[in-house]
Amino acid sequence: MKKKMVSILLAALLAVSTFAGCGGNDKAQQASSSAGKEEGEKTFVLPINTNAVASITPYNVYGSDDLLIASSPCFDPLFIINKDETRWYLAESLEPTSEDGCHYQLKLKEGLKWHDGEAITADDVVFTVNALLEPTNGTDPSSVCYNGKAIAVTKVDDLTVDITLQEPFSAFETEFGRIQLFPEHVFDGNVKVKDNTEALNKGIGSGPFKLKENNEGESIVYERYDDYYRGKADLDQVIVKMMPDESAQEAALQSGELSMMRITNPTKLEKYEKDDNYTVYNIPEGRLNYMAFNYQSPLMKDMDARKAICLALNVDEIITGAYGSEELAIPAKNFCSPENLYYNDEMKGYEQNIEEAKKLAEKSGLNGKTLHYIYNQNRPNMKETAQIVQQQLKEIGVEVEIEGMDGSAFFPHLFAAWITGETVEDTSWDLASNGMDQMNADPATKMTGWQGELVENGFYVSPETKTFWKEASQSLDLKERETKYKDLQEQMNEDYAMYPMANTNYVIVARKEFKGLDEIKRVPIFEDNVCKKRLS
Repeated sequence: MKKKMVSILLAALLAVSTFAGCGGNDKAQQASSSAGKEEGEKTFVLPINTNAVASITPYNVYGSDDLLIASSPCFDPLFIINKDETRWYLAESLEPTSEDGCHYQLKLKEGLKWHDGEAITADDVVFTVNALLEPTNGTDPSSVCYNGKAIAVTKVDDLTVDITLQEPFSAFETEFGRIQLFPEHVFDGNVKVKDNTEALNKGIGSGPFKLKENNEGESIVYERYDDYYRGKADLDQVIVKMMPDESAQEAALQSGELSMMRITNPTKLEKYEKDDNYTVYNIPEGRLNYMAFNYQSPLMKDMDARKAICLALNVDEIITGAYGSEELAIPAKNFCSPENLYYNDEMKGYEQNIEEAKKLAEKSGLNGKTLHYIYNQNRPNMKETAQIVQQQLKEIGVEVEIEGMDGSAFFPHLFAAWITGETVEDTSWDLASNGMDQMNADPATKMTGWQGELVENGFYVSPETKTFWKEASQSLDLKERETKYKDLQEQMNEDYAMYPMANTNYVIVARKEFKGLDEIKRVPIFEDNVCKKRLS
């Protein structure tokens, strides 16, 4: 593969698996004995913010931090591209086989085996791609479907696959590499995997840890896989605890039941920074938290209404009120993260102008109306953000009714057309807070959200935006692509297509006895599962 200049592939919520081989915790080991822990084993225990994991096998994890964390100790990607290099895992190469950007050949490493001893082959690649493309599975096909057009994969031999794109896609290598393979033989070759719960929960993977126990609703216990192709992990066990309550997480951290947790408010940040028993790590998350406008809502179709809202809001007050510290988040200037390769650092964001916002609210008919604002209550800082927006819009005569939703209810509203594949009329909401990670090297993987007829039913997409996006995503010239992506960011700003709020950091507090965790600042996910001698 040709070396690429790409942004850091790092979202720390996903990167917690990198600690998997980085030491142990005696208290955590004692506390986790009920989850399958043996005396004297080195164990790392981490929480996820859910009470249920439907599948150990990662057939539908993208977009869900918790599901990816739950499966990551057990399943490896093909490869990961970061800023400086490509890290090869199950694959050893991906090479273009034509000049048109549509044909590639992937080669797997020799001698790889699943945890049950079966060989990892090209058949597994073909099976995984086709399962991700199978519509009945309800998967996110973004790693294998670009511009709404699916790739085709063909087996050449046991270790080689030919890949054909219907049109060039600049982020293909970055996006395709993150695929976590799952084994064809476990599913008897049937790509309709969604309803095969028995096979999905066998957890036959390829990573440094293999499934030991799945205590539904409580924990997933992984034990070291000694024949791992990258070398044995230093840890004996990784335990993923299902613990959505933040207070419960903190109590478990302090008792030694957990090895780490995320911090999302400044009070706790200050507390743990002063406590010598803990270490705090601050990592750029590559995530953008934003407010979406529902283009199905008659009010939000009016650019003047969207502009009125954008000019009424004060992003600095949102950061101060919802996050409390720029260590946790910084004001967003556009819909790209600063971690993104093509981030337009010349943009200044929207500046609050109450008087102009009042005029536009009156002109558009927004004044005196009540807007329905929904947010994902499973994501940190979203409730506080909604409350601040509610207060700020009141200044221009707009009332806001806020509603927190579980993710399972929230996303069918926000992404109704994507999920169903059909035009969905949903005028039950006007505004919504959400976050999207931008850890991929090429922004095309996230900008797909602003392309396609189904998307346009829920979000505003101007003709100019579509042109910039298509030209950028298909360009094989790096300079041209950079220019087009920067133009695209400016155009979305001019369209008032969304309101960018925060570029978040992932702040972790870990017990002091764990060493080497700072390395996640410069390595991609899954890396250093085999690190040695980290335990003090």
